[in-house]
Amino acid sequence: MALSFEQLLIIDEVIEAKGWSEKKNRLGGNINDVAFQLFSLTTTEEQFALITHIIKSYFWCTDYYDHCSEIARRITGAFKGEKIAIIPISDSKQKIKSGHSVVYEISCFLDKSDFADLKTLESLSSIKNNVNEYSIIVVDDFVGSGTQFRKFSRRSIANFGIHPADIYLYSIAMMERARIRIDGFCYSASTCFEFRRALSDDTDLNLQMDALDVYAQIESLAVVGKDYVQGYLKSEALVSMKKTPNNTLPIFWCDTSTSGSSWPAMFPRN
Repeated sequence: MALSFEQLLIIDEVIEAKGWSEKKNRLGGNINDVAFQLFSLTTTEEQFALITHIIKSYFWCTDYYDHCSEIARRITGAFKGEKIAIIPISDSKQKIKSGHSVVYEISCFLDKSDFADLKTLESLSSIKNNVNEYSIIVVDDFVGSGTQFRKFSRRSIANFGIHPADIYLYSIAMMERARIRIDGFCYSASTCFEFRRALSDDTDLNLQMDALDVYAQIESLAVVGKDYVQGYLKSEALVSMKKTPNNTLPIFWCDTSTSGSSWPAMFPRN
């Protein structure tokens, strides 16, 4: 669709209101320029309105300083005087995940003298002989579906005999549905920001249009794996951290259009 002058102004206003006019994505692309390319793929007024609406709600966070300070404050308030072990969510191969940088930043704000013992760990193996003396603080920047945390919790319970009541999850951002899915896998989950599904749970948007249908029209123009339609496990997230999670709507991060050309990804993963 050829964008009208009025639509061009709307795009400019939306990007400026987000504070993104001079921002670049992780591949060096100017966010403003890529946004114009994405909007140019729309073929109806509803598609244009949908992208406008969800960009307004998009959460992009690459500076964790203030949020990790807040998480550290919460941890100190909850566990002062106790033994705690802070560990990132990782897979069975201990692959480096985003939670590792969060562990480091949180630890910078914690005063060891506030705790009976404070350990930052890569694995619980190093305290396996006395792991039950510690409250296990699991951290990540974003919890999208809860799948990785559930796997981590199961392994910890099976390998180290930890009770779910001794596991506590802290994150910068989390999807509401993830919180529901991890119920029973930890004592509590604390996050700085919690988000609902961008399309299915937006009542105001669905009063204007069938949001899932209009979104599907746009997504159909991109090459999206079947597991990632509407984001992994249909999470419908609108989140980018230092990297963009696959839970986010793929029109913001996928690589290729069905025509074979590059897709205008505002927040590419690769």
